[in-house]
Amino acid sequence: MWSFRTVLTSTLVALQVVALLAILALTYFASQSVLLSYAEQLTQRVADDTTTFTQNFLNPADDAAALSQRLAESPVLGTADRPALERYFYEILRSRIDFAGIFYGAADGSFIYVSRDTTVEGAQYRMKRIATQPTRTVELVYLTEDLRPVSRRRDDADTYDPRTRPWYVKASMSRDVVWTDPYIFFSSQRPGITVATPVRADDRLGMRGAVGIDIEIHALSKFLDGLRIGERGSAAIVSQSGEVIAHRDSSFLLAEDVSGGQRFARVWEIDDPALAQAVSTLPGGLANVKPGETRLTRFEAGGENWRGAVKRLAGSRTPWAVVTYLPESDILGPIYSVRNIGIAVVAGVAALTALLGVLLARALTRPIGALACQAERISEGDFGDIPLPSMWTKELAGTRQAMRRATSWLRDYRRENETLTEQLREAGRVLERRVEERTEELEVANRGLEKAHGNAEMLTHELDHRVKNLFAITASLVTLAAKHAATPMEAADEARGRINALARAHADTQSARETQLAGIVTSVLKPYAGIDEVKLTIEGDPVTVSSSSVTPLGLILYELATNAAKYGALRGSGGVLEVRWSAAGDGSVRMVWAETPTEPPTGDELHQAQHTGFGSVMLDAMASRLNAGIQRQISPEGLRVILTMEKLEEHAGPRPTSVDA
Repeated sequence: MWSFRTVLTSTLVALQVVALLAILALTYFASQSVLLSYAEQLTQRVADDTTTFTQNFLNPADDAAALSQRLAESPVLGTADRPALERYFYEILRSRIDFAGIFYGAADGSFIYVSRDTTVEGAQYRMKRIATQPTRTVELVYLTEDLRPVSRRRDDADTYDPRTRPWYVKASMSRDVVWTDPYIFFSSQRPGITVATPVRADDRLGMRGAVGIDIEIHALSKFLDGLRIGERGSAAIVSQSGEVIAHRDSSFLLAEDVSGGQRFARVWEIDDPALAQAVSTLPGGLANVKPGETRLTRFEAGGENWRGAVKRLAGSRTPWAVVTYLPESDILGPIYSVRNIGIAVVAGVAALTALLGVLLARALTRPIGALACQAERISEGDFGDIPLPSMWTKELAGTRQAMRRATSWLRDYRRENETLTEQLREAGRVLERRVEERTEELEVANRGLEKAHGNAEMLTHELDHRVKNLFAITASLVTLAAKHAATPMEAADEARGRINALARAHADTQSARETQLAGIVTSVLKPYAGIDEVKLTIEGDPVTVSSSSVTPLGLILYELATNAAKYGALRGSGGVLEVRWSAAGDGSVRMVWAETPTEPPTGDELHQAQHTGFGSVMLDAMASRLNAGIQRQISPEGLRVILTMEKLEEHAGPRPTSVDA
């Protein structure tokens, strides 16, 4: 257990340290977030500025496209006056200082090219003429600003063929202005793009040649070299295929191809790992960046974190992207120094706070210890007053008075709580008894509901079964009457009489209170008595059936008679039905129901007679009510039912009763 002095001192120091660290962390991370956000904004702004500069730089290319279109339609290209065409090219080149050269290549391989060139002293322009008729000749002419020749020479070793150049090939496959991908110009060996237009006489004659304008793009690298992006940040312009179009270090642009010529270097081939990482970590690659879209990225290169922005040029036919990137340490360096100073301040403040905490804890320990002793006695249930030392602060003095009042209140509250607790316990016991009583009542009610539901369901099934049996018996009686009647009227009278007998038999078995067993059997089978060629035998000892057994026994006989009318001896002439019973000395009665039909039932009928349906369920239920056993033997030869009933007889006579039909 720690002392109050230790806790107070530790708490004060901890609070001071936590507060200062929280302020320092908040300042650090807030500043870091702001500076990193500034880094993103810086890279994005540089990307925007570079994109704007690049688009402005390429705007003349749009003008060149329109100009090349007009040149293709100009009558000058259709004339054989080559000096006039050359003069026309000079005038265009002098008026547009952003064009590096303008040319016309014919389908026969001839070529006229006017370009800026200062390699010869005093010259500002160079004209290259390639003639193919009558023999191939190449002539180079260097001219002054006012187009006066300075030098002229032949270069027949030059193998240049305009028809193999990218601008000519691309123009031959189009009917409109075409842009080439950036490539290395043949003459100047500088990177650039060409805007060209096919020249066609008409569709039948095909292509006569192509006119084009060269625009050098090395000025973009100079622009990037003048940008300042932090201490070590940089920028580059990259094509969609990963070629470096412009870089602040122009020596990175060119690489040697397989044939020994020059080509654009790719980002992973130059000594700039940050640029390679900025491009490779871009989701979907450069091809996934839409025109005008800016993507921000964060990556690791050279063991440190970098921030980058990639923006695709908008409105240009050249699929270029401006990539700007700088290390996070360029932005976060000052904040690291502030963090170290803050940690030193936190350590000094913590030491000073610890000293003040020790002094304060020493002054508060004695009076607070006395209050703690009083509180401990109260926690043990001792609410008696004890003397407390004088408190030297207003708050401690108030605490002492509050302790006195609290002790008095606790004594009163304990008495009230004890009384209330006893009342609550008694109320709980009463509530438990009432809940138990209500639970028992609900259980009794639930059992009654379940029994009533079972009885109702049994009655429903019995009613449905009885109605179906009545329909079946009625149909059987009508069929029997029709077989023996000579006229429809006789059939109707016969059927009506038997149906009425069936109704009376049903009423007798349901309404009887006490009767002879022979009377019950006779009443049930009476509708079938007198049917020609049906032999019906009813024979047995005199047995009086009690009122409680009349209905169950009648239902059993009624069910057996119904089945006999549907499948057995009573369904057609020639059947034999014998009902015999005998009474034993112990009061039990054994009844045998035996029937033999004239025609054995079919397989389906035999299956239905043997199928355990509601009729079988009812027979078992009624036998159970009679406290009787029932045995059924069903075969193609007939049906035999043995019903053994206990204590069915009220009193017996000496002579058996026999009824034959």
